[in-house]
Amino acid sequence: MKTSKKKGLQYVPGAADDGLGFFPAITCQIAGEGVPRVRWVVHHRRRQFPTKQEALASAEAELALAFETPTLPASPERFLDHLRQRGFSELMDYKVARSFEEDRRGTLGDAFQPAFGEAAARHDPVLHAALMEMVNHQLAENDPPETRETLERLLTEGYSPEYVRRMIGLLLATELTRSMLDQKPFNQKRFIESLRRLPDIPPP
Repeated sequence: MKTSKKKGLQYVPGAADDGLGFFPAITCQIAGEGVPRVRWVVHHRRRQFPTKQEALASAEAELALAFETPTLPASPERFLDHLRQRGFSELMDYKVARSFEEDRRGTLGDAFQPAFGEAAARHDPVLHAALMEMVNHQLAENDPPETRETLERLLTEGYSPEYVRRMIGLLLATELTRSMLDQKPFNQKRFIESLRRLPDIPPP
């Protein structure tokens, strides 16, 4: 935890868990009597780590970098702008586990906020596995080549391989559903256009 010279102002490193991995998170809070008052919480969704410790270390490194500029810590607003420029975004809806060591899924139960595609994996694991196998087949066969191009593009932008595969799987599911409802062949052209727009997800 880093503390500003401004009375009670604290910046706390943390790790956000989305069910697939862990992301560096930073909380700005005002310490006082009782529970600290949270000003804002940010996380870096493009930095996904397999362990909480790695995500926490990344958050601590970000704080150390920010504190090298003496004027930043005194202003939560300037500090937040700095983190946004570094790729962080605000968490508007979040819940906190009782301890860093405790698994958030076990802590929160039904209130756990699923990761991208996690709901599909939980509610219909067979369908989810089939979609992921279709994505893997497209990547292995390079058919269409735009699938691998999309994967490589998004990896260079910082997205994790699993997250990209799930985004592509969602596009496949959308096109397959449209094909069945409209009783028409799979629209390869529209699928490729959607791939090129990722990470923007087209409306259903």
